Amino acid sequence: MPILFDIDHPEKVTSQHFWDQMNLVSEEALKAIEGELTRRIVEEFRLPLDTLLYDATNYFTYIASDNDRPKLPQRGHSKQKRSDLRIFSVAVLATRDGQIPLLAQVYEGNKVDSKQFPDSLTEIQTRLQSLLGKEISDVTLVFDKGNNSRDNFARVDAGPIHYVASLPLNQHKDLAAIAMDKYVPLPKSSALAGLPVHRCQKTIWGKERTVVLVISPTLREGQSRGLDQHLKKRLRALDKWKLVLQKPGSGPRTAAAGRTRAQALCSGQYVKDVLRVEYDHRKKGAHRLSWFIDAAERARLEADVFGKMILITDRHAWSTEDIVKAYRGQSHVERVFRQTKDPEHLAVRPQYHWTDQKIRVHAFICFLAYTLSRLIQREAEQQAKWKGSLSTLLKDLGKIRLAMVAHIHKDGGKPQCQWVLEQRDPSLLKLYRGLVPDRPPFVYTPSAP
Repeated sequence: MPILFDIDHPEKVTSQHFWDQMNLVSEEALKAIEGELTRRIVEEFRLPLDTLLYDATNYFTYIASDNDRPKLPQRGHSKQKRSDLRIFSVAVLATRDGQIPLLAQVYEGNKVDSKQFPDSLTEIQTRLQSLLGKEISDVTLVFDKGNNSRDNFARVDAGPIHYVASLPLNQHKDLAAIAMDKYVPLPKSSALAGLPVHRCQKTIWGKERTVVLVISPTLREGQSRGLDQHLKKRLRALDKWKLVLQKPGSGPRTAAAGRTRAQALCSGQYVKDVLRVEYDHRKKGAHRLSWFIDAAERARLEADVFGKMILITDRHAWSTEDIVKAYRGQSHVERVFRQTKDPEHLAVRPQYHWTDQKIRVHAFICFLAYTLSRLIQREAEQQAKWKGSLSTLLKDLGKIRLAMVAHIHKDGGKPQCQWVLEQRDPSLLKLYRGLVPDRPPFVYTPSAP
């Protein structure tokens, strides 16, 4: 690893010097550094690797569209709604305990998750083999339906690790159609007491798998609320269009153009099921456009669709509760992405680099900073009994100041120096003492008893 700062050459402390040093770190070197750091972190902090979480996201860049040197930034589906900018993607493997990244793989922004999954699976198996050896067969990988395909599951089935994954409802209508009276609530002794579930076996993609259907009240509320929000936007757009149609000579020139626009306004998941839009070119003015909400279909979605999840696994001996809890951990890896998109702390953006190599180094540095911050948070929770978000922790740590004070003797003797901790709120002092041991080289002297 190159030296980024030389105390004997302060003139090198420039952004250009930093960029020059980035050029010296190859993709192979990054993999080696990440692998060794991961090994040390797992050993030092004794991280459990029995259940691991996998997911992918993308980040927008400010790389000019006419810059064809980098291949990683591409036009694609931006998860941050920045379709006007080029994006690159990152696949992350993280621990369920603390969401500590074990692998962060950068790839092209226009590559869909299911196409990237085979490459990621190979990297995951290689990384885990180096960490666990033969014990890799005890690992369960949790991933979502965006990575599904017959070929991908064939690769997972042929590998040494187990899995818990999800299936899309619309591709398995026989499972989605199972009646509500077939579901049973988890027992009161369960941490998920009362959650309606249905368990069965089914051959999917040529292999028998354990299937658990779950009805999540939280998911149901979110889907219902999301549909309401989308409908409000579409209804506002329809009202505006109707006002335009009132003007003489306005509106689509052909019946086909009018129907195309009407179809676009009622497109989208669930919206197309309940919003009925009609455009009649033969009528005049605003009467050409009409719409209504299909109440019966909305009620069917609320009763039979919203909240349903289909989980599959090869952990046939696991309890239903363990399967559901493992998949619920998948939402934890999304916290990694939310944090690395927070503009205040640990953000991966902005990206102005001109080469793929610099993009990889930049992403590596950002995820390294995130990993170290998560480890600090883990220690704060365990050692100082601290509670709160990572952003709050970083803000609180920023309020703690440590100064070196030099005591000058009147007789001209050698000055004595000591670290003095600025007097702060007792909770911050407790946090500091929980994280920093009172021994060399971190000896400190409180400014007050």
